[in-house]
Amino acid sequence: MIERGYVVFQSGKSQFPYTFLYPAGWKTREIVEKGYAGVFVAGPRNQAGTFSVSFTVGVMFEIVQTAKEAATAFVSSHRLAFGCQELGQISTTVAGRPAVVAEIAYSMPLPLNSVKPQDTLIRERRVFFKRNSHLYELDYAATEEDYETWLGAFQTLVESFAFPEEPTDTLSYRPVVTAVPQPVREESPEYEAERDQSNE
Repeated sequence: MIERGYVVFQSGKSQFPYTFLYPAGWKTREIVEKGYAGVFVAGPRNQAGTFSVSFTVGVMFEIVQTAKEAATAFVSSHRLAFGCQELGQISTTVAGRPAVVAEIAYSMPLPLNSVKPQDTLIRERRVFFKRNSHLYELDYAATEEDYETWLGAFQTLVESFAFPEEPTDTLSYRPVVTAVPQPVREESPEYEAERDQSNE
């Protein structure tokens, strides 16, 4: 097993009052929209160069939906858009809170806007949990060929996710470095899956 280094994400912006670990060398971009704030973390591209592995940590403010309802809506919206297959839902905990994990698979023609796109199988795992009235989503998307390779890194993100003002159990990940997140360059050709709008 290859040992990977991790970087601690910690923003100075009030919309991101949390920390988590992500693979060293990946690029981050902070997103703030009306009713939503998130961090997009871009990883390596697949062998064909048409899709980038990615993590997204997002929070939607003042949401009535439960985590279970949000997971069901996520699967339903993707089934309509992509004809996806649901691979199952499980219960877990994130930062000491009950959470629901939904996993789906769907085919996408890549590269986008190509005259000869190839159908590419995408797998996506999204974790939902509530903190007060805010809904948090931790998302992982990768091609089928890369999914298992980076699943452990996403699990590390989920397990390390914490709110600094709350006491948490100490987790050890080696090696871990603290660094200022580097923004994704605007000219980057990396593909970013569209965030689900159904819960806004």
